[in-house]
Amino acid sequence: MPTVNTKLSRWKQSVQKYLFAAPAIGKAEKAELTLEEFRREAQTCIDAPFGEVDARNRAARLGAAYAAFDEETRAEVLLMLLREFGPDRSEIDRCIERYQQCRDDDCEGAALALSRALQPRRMALLTRFTSLPDGVKFLVDMRSEILALTRRHRELKTLDADFANLFKLWFDPGFLDIERVTWMSPGSVLEKLTEYEANHSIVSWKDLKNRLDGDRRCYTLFHPRMPQEPLTILHVALNRGIAANVQQLLDVETPITDPEEADTAVFYSITSPQKGLRGISFGEYLIKQAVKELRSELPDLHTFVTLSPVPGFRSWLDSHVVEADFDNLPFSPVTLDSALDSLVSTPEPPWRPELEKLLSRKCLEYLTTMEGGRPLNSVARFHLRNGAYIHRINLFGDMSKNGLRNAAGMMVNYGYNLRQMESNLTLLQGGKLPVAGAVLKQAKAAGLNTEHLEGV
Repeated sequence: MPTVNTKLSRWKQSVQKYLFAAPAIGKAEKAELTLEEFRREAQTCIDAPFGEVDARNRAARLGAAYAAFDEETRAEVLLMLLREFGPDRSEIDRCIERYQQCRDDDCEGAALALSRALQPRRMALLTRFTSLPDGVKFLVDMRSEILALTRRHRELKTLDADFANLFKLWFDPGFLDIERVTWMSPGSVLEKLTEYEANHSIVSWKDLKNRLDGDRRCYTLFHPRMPQEPLTILHVALNRGIAANVQQLLDVETPITDPEEADTAVFYSITSPQKGLRGISFGEYLIKQAVKELRSELPDLHTFVTLSPVPGFRSWLDSHVVEADFDNLPFSPVTLDSALDSLVSTPEPPWRPELEKLLSRKCLEYLTTMEGGRPLNSVARFHLRNGAYIHRINLFGDMSKNGLRNAAGMMVNYGYNLRQMESNLTLLQGGKLPVAGAVLKQAKAAGLNTEHLEGV
């Protein structure tokens, strides 16, 4: 995936055309600025003494200057925006005094004035980027840089909150477009699918074509101001029955299922590639819209499930097994990875049933563990917050190198039933995990705590 520097460089090139056509503004005409010049230009842009057109031209130059800075200088700019362009405290004090002394007929106006005074002055600069070429994408990439910098500069969390509040308004689902991507979609979009796929790498054009044609569907969300940048990408396989193994699902040699004969839609990959939009959930909206479109296109589809990874399970397992768990196995916890690797070349060793029993019990324990009132596993949190339920655990569903290293090969089907999603959410909010009846039975048989599990 391109680095922040590469993305900013692309944005700088696109904005140069805007700069070339914009009216000259004296010294600000150059894109290269010192920090002091940047500070003065930012103040003038925020105050806008020469009108809105002038302010937006200055914003373009400030953006180009920011893109030209090295990483350390950009960090200094962000800290400057935080420390020097926050709310005007004297104005806040005046508005508070006015509100405290207001009469009934003036209190609404006083409250509005106080609300405006509480807004950081830098917001005027940030919002003026939106009218520039790719300005919204520029801000999204800027926030991804802020998120990375908060590890060293915790105070930047305040600036990050400003961005997050803006994006929650700008990226409301009502502003988004859902599109089905096909093999005939623009090449630039197809390249983004390959570049952004985070779960199961797309290794060739043939592989990509296989994920878009026939019994496959791909849905994406776009924002009108970021028309070439997918916000979320959802890959779907149309099957007879529920898929349990992702390698079989993605094999280009697997016979194609006639979509008209499919009874199950399997969501096998969902990716949100825009790091600068972290904390803004699009997955729930995209999945629900995809279900509606699929049911409209193929009325015989009646089952909607995911085929999801279990990231973190392998590392969790290390601290939740003991030597006694391996009494009936010819290896120890230390050599478990080697044993898992050997299953790729020798898939049916005599000890496999015993290993399956162990991994099944431990994976179920991991998936149903709650921490702070929510599931421990991040993917489980995502799907269960969307109203899904744990439908089935799949042993050795992903035998890729990453699948073995991250999850000991385990995968999970989360079920999406539109009629049950609201009640599933109610259960989750009440501290219960919605699970299929078979999963609940399996947990009881394994001797796990099931008080917080609810069969659906």
